[in-house]
Amino acid sequence: MAPGEEAEREQAPGGSGEPPVPDSESPVGEAGGEGVTPDAEGAGTAEAMAHPGVAQTGAVQVPEGHEADVPDDMRAEIEEIMARYPHKRSASIPVLFLIQRRYGWCAPKGIQQGAAVMGVTPAYLESVASFYDLFHLEPAGQHRVLVCTNISCWMRGGDELLQSFCEAAGADPEHAGHGGTVNADGDLFVSGFECLGACDLAPMASIDERYYGPLENADAATAVEALRSGAEDVLPGKEMATRPAAGGDGGPEDPRVVGAG
Repeated sequence: MAPGEEAEREQAPGGSGEPPVPDSESPVGEAGGEGVTPDAEGAGTAEAMAHPGVAQTGAVQVPEGHEADVPDDMRAEIEEIMARYPHKRSASIPVLFLIQRRYGWCAPKGIQQGAAVMGVTPAYLESVASFYDLFHLEPAGQHRVLVCTNISCWMRGGDELLQSFCEAAGADPEHAGHGGTVNADGDLFVSGFECLGACDLAPMASIDERYYGPLENADAATAVEALRSGAEDVLPGKEMATRPAAGGDGGPEDPRVVGAG
């Protein structure tokens, strides 16, 4: 390298590998590239094409809630969920579960509807859904059965329980144990799951986002039949939400608990 060449490289814009920084004299947008214009505060905002039914906030486009085709009952439920939280984005996960229950997956139409009512972009809701493996971004049956196969459930027959659900639903057990699969009829998604965080219910399963356990192999056929019949509670008496809290009065004694009775 010739004398002075290194110094010239360090002084050259971008020569150090760092992006060029505009000085106070430079017009906003000159260093940031094309398509950036100054707003009233002097900050650059990307130009966005306006579309019918879309509210434009800087560079962000949010569907207009009043123009989106959202069923009244769905809108009311989303608004009720949002009212529980100080910030509307905190409602994203329960709203996505609502969408998934309604369509069987986080369908683009449902995400568009949810985003319109929440006042966020569909891309934001989709990014949240893509982060969690409890959400499906492609058709996955109308009902979802996740059987826990982690160590606590595995020791109490979790693998056999998964096999029983596959037999009852007509799903491929090999695919169910490796990422999940939709059954031949297309109405049930069955999957083994690494951990559902309810070891005290082992062996257990999540059925349409409700926890059930402890389960026996025969419960699989009962649950599948109940799902197909449209029953609200697919396994009466075995849903976690209906069980008495630990140490609560009036609940049945659990013989598996040391000292019970």
